[in-house]
Amino acid sequence: MAKAPTPWQKVAAKLALTPSELAAELKRHRSKISRALRDERGLINGRDQVMLLSAARRLGVSLTLSDLMPEEGDA
Repeated sequence: MAKAPTPWQKVAAKLALTPSELAAELKRHRSKISRALRDERGLINGRDQVMLLSAARRLGVSLTLSDLMPEEGDA
């Protein structure tokens, strides 16, 4: 059984941006985004949640609370 995507992975997939593009959109360093996407739990801190929601709005992508949170069994 495949492991459910982490919150960072779900958001990156929904925004359809490469890690480099996502880093540029969020004005964060590429290494921070790459680490977040590889992280086993991939939790999104509050500051990054605000930045991701703003980026999604700019890009016309709808993000929901469930996109920003881990799956039920992963919490």
